[in-house]
Amino acid sequence: MKLLVRIVLFFSIFSIFSNLAAAHDITVLTTIWAPYAYEENGKLTGLSTEIVTAVLDRAGLSAKFYLYPWKRAIVTAADQKDVLIYPLMRIKERENDFIWVAPVFNAEISLYKLKKRTDITITSLDDARKYTIGVLRGAAMHQHLLSHGFVDNQQLRIFGSNRKSVELLFKERIDLIADNPMVVSYEAQKVGFSMTETQKVLHLFENEAYMAFGKGSSEKYVERLKKALEHLRSEGTIETICEKYR
Repeated sequence: MKLLVRIVLFFSIFSIFSNLAAAHDITVLTTIWAPYAYEENGKLTGLSTEIVTAVLDRAGLSAKFYLYPWKRAIVTAADQKDVLIYPLMRIKERENDFIWVAPVFNAEISLYKLKKRTDITITSLDDARKYTIGVLRGAAMHQHLLSHGFVDNQQLRIFGSNRKSVELLFKERIDLIADNPMVVSYEAQKVGFSMTETQKVLHLFENEAYMAFGKGSSEKYVERLKKALEHLRSEGTIETICEKYR
């Protein structure tokens, strides 16, 4: 299966997807959330990308991959048939908008600060209300904090990429970030720092990140992907992929 990757900047979603339908079984949407999904030498890769690609191959489905800003990806996938999105955390705000195919991995989300910021003391979520927190627009951690009364452009600083929030944390332009430890570690290195300079101050939640389709998608695709993932897990292929990123 040939998987093509293009960055989508601005176009008509409906016309593009109708053109794709003739050449591919499904369209796949994701965003940059390294090391789970990212570009390297012009190719889309990452832990969750490798798993989804292997599942599609085993299911015998052709697909075309697109990188979107995460909020746009979520809205687009929810509105279109036979559009697969990953890695999408299964939270109550999204429960009725998607067909939840199968979990790809389990992700922990916590608040992080710089170790040297001894002025920041947090023992509860209420304590965090005194500080600025960087979050990825539309992501599960963004929704989680909104549901607990945090407010965009007050406590919450909204970014289109995790790298930007990590960079501004190290520049002390924001006080905290809400993210996954693997993401923080990867992005810290990319902006010239180390995760050893950060400190986890509060665990927020842990949840499974899924492959999911919008409502109305073909049931045969859902079942083929579920069975393919089950086979890959039983064969040890999924564990082999995960080991590469530990």
